[in-house]
Amino acid sequence: MRLQSQLWLLFSGLFLIVGFTVYMFVSTMYEQRIKEGYEQLSMTQGASILDQLKSTYPHSQNRSIGYLRRYSEQLEIRLIMLDDDNTVYADSFQQLEEGTALNLAILNKNNFSGSYFTETDSFGYVQYTLIPFETIHRDGSLLMIQEANELYGELTTFRSWMVQTLMIALIFFFVISYFVSNWFTRPIRQIISRMKKITPHTRAFSMKYRSRDEIKELIDATQNMVEELNRYDERQRRFLSTSSHELKTPLTTMQFIIENLPYVRENQELHHEFLQDLTFQVKKMKEMVGQLLQINRIWDQKLQRELINSEDIQEYLLQSFQQISLEKGITIVFELEQIEFVVDRALFLHGIENLLSNAIRYSAEEKTVIVRIKRNNDQMKISVCDHGIGISSEDLPHIFEPFYRSNDATAWNQEGTGLGLAIVKQMVELHKGTIQIDTVQNEGTCFHLILPDS
Repeated sequence: MRLQSQLWLLFSGLFLIVGFTVYMFVSTMYEQRIKEGYEQLSMTQGASILDQLKSTYPHSQNRSIGYLRRYSEQLEIRLIMLDDDNTVYADSFQQLEEGTALNLAILNKNNFSGSYFTETDSFGYVQYTLIPFETIHRDGSLLMIQEANELYGELTTFRSWMVQTLMIALIFFFVISYFVSNWFTRPIRQIISRMKKITPHTRAFSMKYRSRDEIKELIDATQNMVEELNRYDERQRRFLSTSSHELKTPLTTMQFIIENLPYVRENQELHHEFLQDLTFQVKKMKEMVGQLLQINRIWDQKLQRELINSEDIQEYLLQSFQQISLEKGITIVFELEQIEFVVDRALFLHGIENLLSNAIRYSAEEKTVIVRIKRNNDQMKISVCDHGIGISSEDLPHIFEPFYRSNDATAWNQEGTGLGLAIVKQMVELHKGTIQIDTVQNEGTCFHLILPDS
């Protein structure tokens, strides 16, 4: 069922429940008020009758019957005087003999004074009013019995009027709720209509909405999602284009070498140089393919968090780079606080490995590379600093783009795929962290990874 129909039925159902509740409450209150009016009138009439009747009770039964008959004819009601044990003393209709016991609900209520309304088979609705009285000789009570069909007629008329009014109001509200639900769901229908127009070839979503509510948040989120998809699509196209170009370069070189190997076989020195170049290109291409696979796998894999400490990091980096740093005359200095934190061990070490590899690669001989780890409040700060070529302000915004290598970096060292920093950025983002860079061209660069301590 559509949301508009659900809201329409919901509003109508709520109004129906509220209307029924109001009907029951008002009808009950009206019935109570009208009964109180009838009761008050009967009590007033009964009190005026008792002023004369009390003087005849209990010694002048005939006079009591005479008074009862006269008032009964005037008021068109039946009057019965009862003894203190609720047996008949005198009946205006003279149908009940003295001492007759009556079985009436109103007489079963001790010390009851007032009216009781009920429905009978023979006379319809009847009002019984009981008024106790006292004399110096004996206590008694006056029972007044009269038809109450007029009272219930008024109630029926009032309830009929209320039902008609509520039915008209329900129909009116039913129509109003339709337009309200239609108005309320219109932005959602517009969102759906615009989203259906989004295709792999046409990704655009734009919609004006002034109210600051959840629908506005949904529209903004949808717009951001579409924009992010377009950016992602653009990055994918750029990535594929750049990947194709970057992979084509070593393939072209390898093809050239292979095609010319038969012609340089006689010259062993040149033949050996060609083989070295071929080995270098194969190694570079293998590294590039491996990092490409790593970049694509990172977003799909779930972090396997575990504790790692400063000693683990130092031991891993020394095993990986001690020989390379010695060959180049680079000194690796560790400034590590004795702390531990939770990360995806393999992914984190791979990111730090890429940073240290770049630091060594782009530093001159006999320089120092510093690896620093310290706790800063509820964050971990991991820094890798070198005294190398630095990064220019023009290149800085692009260094995390896949395959991006500045002219200075390419001129300094031909090795490298331009994918290392992209992997570092992915690693940090997956750990909900940030990267800060301090760099001065021709003096050095510091990469600071800020990760939450959790």
